[in-house]
Amino acid sequence: MIFKSIVLVLSIISINEISSRSLPSYIKPCKRNDPNINECLKKMLENIRPYTGKGIPEMHILPLDPIKIPAVTLNQGSDSVNFAALFTDLKGYGVKSYQVQKINANFKNETFEADIYLPLLRIESNYEVKGNLLLFPIEGNGKFVGNFTDAQTNIKFEMKVVRKNNKKAFIEVNKNKVSFRIGTAKLHFSNLFDGNKELSDDTNRFINEKWKELLEDIKPLLEDTLSGIVMGIFKPVLETYSADDLFPI
Repeated sequence: MIFKSIVLVLSIISINEISSRSLPSYIKPCKRNDPNINECLKKMLENIRPYTGKGIPEMHILPLDPIKIPAVTLNQGSDSVNFAALFTDLKGYGVKSYQVQKINANFKNETFEADIYLPLLRIESNYEVKGNLLLFPIEGNGKFVGNFTDAQTNIKFEMKVVRKNNKKAFIEVNKNKVSFRIGTAKLHFSNLFDGNKELSDDTNRFINEKWKELLEDIKPLLEDTLSGIVMGIFKPVLETYSADDLFPI
């Protein structure tokens, strides 16, 4: 599955490259029983924002700007949108400019929810694709560039605190869900139809005119992919630091 493969790749990269377990000096952990924990967490995420672009080795967080994903496979099989696509050497720019709009953490109910806003997100990658978009054929391989503005993202976790062999309590995420909305999108696939300029221009024009309809068809697939990326970022942190390290009582 896309979700599991992305989590596995990002987690292995993080854990293999980093051995330190100390929290950065600029992070003040939030107490899990603090009645103002939501404001505390929001402030903490805002405080670490300037460091996320180059990564935070102490927390096992790889560079987020650009965030690098080795490969993402998308296979869609609906009546109107039917295609197979492979994106490789994917780079995402703009994540370091995230804005935390709302956080709702409840350790009693074992839930966590955050609303994140990205003013601008740019994605670059290699691609291979073949299929139909709203019955419009698409086929090719080359470079892909996507520019997105006003991305609203909602992240939800269902979690639990468990005791490991060393008797320390760690946070495990049982389920996570990511949903999003985009203000505008501008997409470009180079070298469609073996470089046929007329067909390539027509297809790119069609995609950009119909991007909202296309997005609605593949949104569940993209949200599942984003869930994998989010877990790939958080999983190494939660596996390295105990609940008391991150959220002392």
